[in-house]
Amino acid sequence: MECRYCGKKLLAHGDFCCHSCELHYQEQTDKDRSKIKYFAAGMLIGFLVMLCGVLANHDFVMGAGIALMGMVVLLLPLTTPETIVLMGYQKSKIIGRVLGALLTAVGIWMVFFDH
Repeated sequence: MECRYCGKKLLAHGDFCCHSCELHYQEQTDKDRSKIKYFAAGMLIGFLVMLCGVLANHDFVMGAGIALMGMVVLLLPLTTPETIVLMGYQKSKIIGRVLGALLTAVGIWMVFFDH
C-alpha cells in the first residue's frame, strides 16, 4: 500500500504516511472539487470545436479543439480516484500534466502540419 498523497510505501495500515500528507491531500482535493466545473466546461468546448472540425472535414478546427482539450488537462490535471490510489496524488498530477502537454502537442501538430 502507498500513501495517497506522496506515493511512499506505507509501513503501517492507513492511507497516508504522515499527518502532513493527509492535510495536504484534503486541502488539494477540496481545491480540485471547485475546479471540476471549469474542467468540464473546457473539455466540452474543446470537444464541440473538434466535432465541428470533424463534421466540416477541417484539420485546423479539429486540431484547435484537441489543443484546447490538452490545455485544459495541462492547466487542470484532474485525475481519476483510481489513478490517485495507484500512483499517489502528486504523481497523478504530474502524469495528468504530461498527458495534457502531449494532447496539446497533437492538436498543434494537426493545426500547423497535417495538411
